[in-house]
Amino acid sequence: KLASVLPFVMRGCYQNSGQNCVGVERVLVYESIYDEFLKQIVPKVKALRQGNPLPSCGADGKVDCGSMIMPRQLEIVQALVEDAVKKGATLHCGGKVNPGLNGQFFEPTVLSGVTPEMDIFNQEVFGPVMTVVKVPNDDDTECVRLVNKSEFGLGSSIFTGNDAEGLAIGQQFRTGMLTVNDYASNYLIQSLPFGGVKESGFGRFAGIEGLRALCLERAIVVDKIPLIKTSIPTPIDYPIDMAKGFPFTESLVQLFYNESIIGKIKGILGLIKNG
Repeated sequence: KLASVLPFVMRGCYQNSGQNCVGVERVLVYESIYDEFLKQIVPKVKALRQGNPLPSCGADGKVDCGSMIMPRQLEIVQALVEDAVKKGATLHCGGKVNPGLNGQFFEPTVLSGVTPEMDIFNQEVFGPVMTVVKVPNDDDTECVRLVNKSEFGLGSSIFTGNDAEGLAIGQQFRTGMLTVNDYASNYLIQSLPFGGVKESGFGRFAGIEGLRALCLERAIVVDKIPLIKTSIPTPIDYPIDMAKGFPFTESLVQLFYNESIIGKIKGILGLIKNG
């Protein structure tokens, strides 16, 4: 049910004020539940408490969203929101620096009607902004297309009433990680590799893959069968036999890489003839 999904969406978008490597950048919602989703999520975002959570600064700690870590990030988030609104997105709440607070506080924001033509669809926001994208006609294929249209691909989540269908759709996402009816739980499983694809980087940490990344991997070859040693065939030993060297090499390639049995047999005969 929709009510059970909303806490995951809220956590994914506003944890650490959106400054989270695997935070939710885009929320794709199927058309049949799009309006209801906005009706339920916007009041929750408006109710978020923002401020300084530190008791050492005189705060009581009753805070849901803190500040941005860099002044420059405020400018980036503001520009992305303004570009989206200018191109037709609907701003439901937030969208600006909090005027009631002293510091780098950007108000928790909800944008709907976000489309691929908007900068915010294609760039990392890294701020407390929920960008809601409508999937027309509840089309699974269009959903996958919209997910994969991004140049980034770190984590992804899919929420559905059918785990099998969710997995089938999610496996088509070009992301390094996928959770079905969950969010970022893979990060807690240290036996799983963590990492992304495309502009989200390369390599992995955690899991066997992460351990291997910390190792110096080497390929070592030793003769295994006694009395059998590798040697350079006479036709291709220097100086190369110009009459037999190239036919010999061609036959060797046919033996190793020709997919047909007849081709491999011809390769063997060529090796015998030119060997």
